[in-house]
Amino acid sequence: MNQDYVLELFFAMKGDLNKINAAIDEKLRKNQIRKITTFETFIKSRITANPKVLRMVNMEITPAEAAYLSMYPDLKELEVLDLRQNHLGNEGLGAIVRSPVIKKLCELDLRSNGITRLGLEMMAGVENLVHLKKVDFRSNQLGKRWETKLKESEFYPELQEVKTV
Repeated sequence: MNQDYVLELFFAMKGDLNKINAAIDEKLRKNQIRKITTFETFIKSRITANPKVLRMVNMEITPAEAAYLSMYPDLKELEVLDLRQNHLGNEGLGAIVRSPVIKKLCELDLRSNGITRLGLEMMAGVENLVHLKKVDFRSNQLGKRWETKLKESEFYPELQEVKTV
């Protein structure tokens, strides 16, 4: 299950989150993975309190859940996303930075997520997050040179702070 699968579900179910969740839960049940309805309940409770900030630290978020998160309609006003200490990897990073919903993001914290240079190469060529000012990739598999590469990317004109080590 990846971002394309979740996107297909959103269109097939005409954005009905109950139907989307049921379809995802059915697929996840076979692999005995956390239900997406449980994941959504957490997102909903946090975003209701503050629609501009979402902190989901050390929740064992998978790339599939990152794909779901990237399509979640209530995140359209999100400015700060903290996903430290999860299991996003390059695929989860790709889902977040290519999100058609999360476009107002200013701060992104992805420390300790198993992200490599492949993820940042992909990110450097994506223009969805033009308002991004701060990004933290510490405790991933990245070198200091990525700080300069991302700051120099034409797709991140407001980027001021990048941390990799």
